[in-house]
Amino acid sequence: MPDTSEQTFATELRRLRGTMTLRDLARRACCSKSLIYDLEHERRSPTPQIARALDNALGAGGKLVLLAEAQRQRSSEEDATAPRSAVDDLLREWDDVLRRDFLKKSAGAIGAAAVANLGISSTTASSHELMDAHLALRAAHGRLDNLRGASAVYAQAVDHHRQVLAWHSAARTAAERQQIAALAADTGGFVGFLTYDLGMAENAATHYRDAAGHARYAGDLSCCTNLIGQMSRILADQGHYRRALDLADGALRLSGTKAHPAVRSWLHAVRAHHHACLNDARASQDDLSSSWALLERADDGEKPPYMGYLSAAELGKWTGHAMVRLGSTAPAFLATGKSALDEARATWPAAIVRGSAEMLTASARIYAARGDRDEAADLVSRSIAVATATGSARNLRAALTAQAHVAAGGI
Repeated sequence: MPDTSEQTFATELRRLRGTMTLRDLARRACCSKSLIYDLEHERRSPTPQIARALDNALGAGGKLVLLAEAQRQRSSEEDATAPRSAVDDLLREWDDVLRRDFLKKSAGAIGAAAVANLGISSTTASSHELMDAHLALRAAHGRLDNLRGASAVYAQAVDHHRQVLAWHSAARTAAERQQIAALAADTGGFVGFLTYDLGMAENAATHYRDAAGHARYAGDLSCCTNLIGQMSRILADQGHYRRALDLADGALRLSGTKAHPAVRSWLHAVRAHHHACLNDARASQDDLSSSWALLERADDGEKPPYMGYLSAAELGKWTGHAMVRLGSTAPAFLATGKSALDEARATWPAAIVRGSAEMLTASARIYAARGDRDEAADLVSRSIAVATATGSARNLRAALTAQAHVAAGGI
């Protein structure tokens, strides 16, 4: 095994690239130029996947893979103290939110129950094969949710998450536990989203909290900050706008420039909505500008699977969410929202059926506010149909509320 003690991934990547342009290397490795630039200047940490891709593209014979692994170990053992402390502060704030706003009869027991008495035996498959299988299953569950809704996949997703937790409990080394914890953060966050979509906010909040704990253990900053953003969204949906904004602020501070651009783009979009709910137009517009700017860097070859839905259409939806809020007191914002949502509807991915209900509801509210009640009624009827077909209690509740507003001639 080569000695990596005096080398870093960044320096070796620069040395191996030599006079090759960023564009050429990006083409060979199927990633973006900006990602390679960030890796060479230590603005980002290499994932195993991108390390292998660059290693193969440069014919490094596994050297970059080894350096990436060594860097992850150093980050885990030495450099994680300060960021993990910041994560701990946010999670304590999250715990306060759970006690204040979600203290209901069974909310606190969900996470503990998920890891108790599973009785799942170990497997003879290699960790690499098992991880690939779990990742493929998680991806399949995500596609089914998008097409058919949470009710079509909830039981399978919960069972899958429990299997991942059992695997994590049986892991024999710290390195393996850390790798599995990253997977548990993803599967747990997915269960949290499904739970919320089915109308169980307090249980979803606890699932998100447990998943964030796994992300913290794994040192997965992108996943952790995404989960905190998801929690802030629940708070905003329930009218706790200031607390939602505080959580989103914390997530963005923590993400800095290290979290993946896709995560930071989405966090800015969500925070724009929270600012709009508090009628802070300038802050909302600033966040939307940041969100759109980061979108250009989101598809860099290693976008996290849980951010696969992020697109211009998704940001158009969030722009509409913010503009309809601001338009309640300043109607000039409604034109911007209408344009963004019209384009989002025209480009909305066909495979994301369930998510289209939220976009249609926002469009209905914009059209109602602009006085086009017939178009608004048609849009909200389509939203109700999608929400009903996909069993989305969250989207159906929002659509029915919008329908009442359309009938009353308001936003």
